[in-house]
Amino acid sequence: MRGLWQRLKKALRPRIAQRITRAGLWFTITILLTGVGAFLSANNLIFLILSALLATLVVSGNLNRLTLAGLEVEFEPPEHLFARENASGRIVIRNTKSWFPSFALRLSSANENGLRQPVFIPLIAPGEMVSFYAEVRFARRGRYRENGFEFSSRFPFGFAERRAGVTLLAEVLVYPELEERHLTEPLFVELLAEAEARRQGRGTEFHQLRPYRFEDDARHIDWRTSARHGEMYLREYAVEQLEDVELWLDLGGWLPHGFEQAVRAVATQAFELDRRGLRVKLRTQECDLAVPEQVDIYGLLKYLALVELEPLARPFPETSVPAAGLMLLHTAATERAPSPLLNRTICSRDSGRELHAAAPEQDDRR
Repeated sequence: MRGLWQRLKKALRPRIAQRITRAGLWFTITILLTGVGAFLSANNLIFLILSALLATLVVSGNLNRLTLAGLEVEFEPPEHLFARENASGRIVIRNTKSWFPSFALRLSSANENGLRQPVFIPLIAPGEMVSFYAEVRFARRGRYRENGFEFSSRFPFGFAERRAGVTLLAEVLVYPELEERHLTEPLFVELLAEAEARRQGRGTEFHQLRPYRFEDDARHIDWRTSARHGEMYLREYAVEQLEDVELWLDLGGWLPHGFEQAVRAVATQAFELDRRGLRVKLRTQECDLAVPEQVDIYGLLKYLALVELEPLARPFPETSVPAAGLMLLHTAATERAPSPLLNRTICSRDSGRELHAAAPEQDDRR
C-alpha cells in the first residue's frame, strides 16, 4: 500500500513546478497596488497601465512554459564509474520544437546522484541538438535504472522559476567506492609483500629480455646484455598459472553498514592486486570469480557492485579451505570463519565494521 501511495503521488505531481522569485513578488505587489489605484481613481490611464502589467505577467508565464516544453535529454555515463568518484559523463539535449527556441536553461539533478553542479545552457535553437561533458557523481554502489534530471528557467523576466522533471530510463552501473585506507591494513600489507616475493621467486623457464625498470629486482639483471647495449636489461622468467591471492567475502552475519564497508575493502584490495599484476580470485557463498581466467577486474567489480547481504547465508565449509595459497577472509565474526583457518590466522578488528582477515600458513615458518 505504501508503494502504491508513492506511485499515486508521483503520478499526480505536476510535471512543471513553479516558484515565485523576489522580482515576481515585487511585480505582483505592483500589480495589486496599481489595480487598487485604478478602481479608486477611475482613471483610464491607470487601467491601461494595469492591463499592460497583467499582459506582461501572462506573456512571461507562457514564454517560460514554451521554453521548457519539447526538451529531451540523453545521458551517457563513463564506461567505469565508482561510487563517490567525480567522473565525466556526456549529456545530449534536443529541442524537438520546430518553431520556438529554448532560452536560459539550467540542467541539474533531482537528487544527490547525477550532475555534480548545475549546467547553464543559454540557447537551444528549434530542432537543434547540443552535447557537452559534465561532472557526475553517485553516492552509492549498485544499478541505477532511473536517473532524474530537471530543467529550470526564469526566462524571460525572472518573475518565476519553473522546473520540469525529466526521467531517463537509462541503466547506470556504479562500482563500490575505492578507499585508500584499506590498502594500509596490516594484514593486507603483509599479504601483498608475501605475494610479491613469491611472484619474483617463481618460475625457472626463461621468457624474454626487456629494459630494466626502477621497481624491478636487481638480481635478475643480465649484465652481459646490458654491457652490449649500453643500458640495463632484465631477464624475465615464465610464471606458473596459479592464483596469487584469494579474497573471501562472507555474505552473512553482517550489519548493513559493516557489510558495505567489507565490500569496499574487497573491491579496493582486488583492484590494487590486479594493478600490481597479481592474479586474484574472489570467493563468496554464491560464486567464485578468477581474474583474469573467468573475468577481468571490472567483471569482478561488477559483481561487487550488485552483491547483497544474505542474513541466512551459512559460513564457509571447512572443506573449502585450500591447503596452500595466500588468502584474505572478510567476515563479521571469528565464529563464522572455517575452523581449519583459526589455528593459523591473525585477526584484526577495525573500529566501526568488525573486520576479521585471515591469511593461512604457506610453510613451516608462517
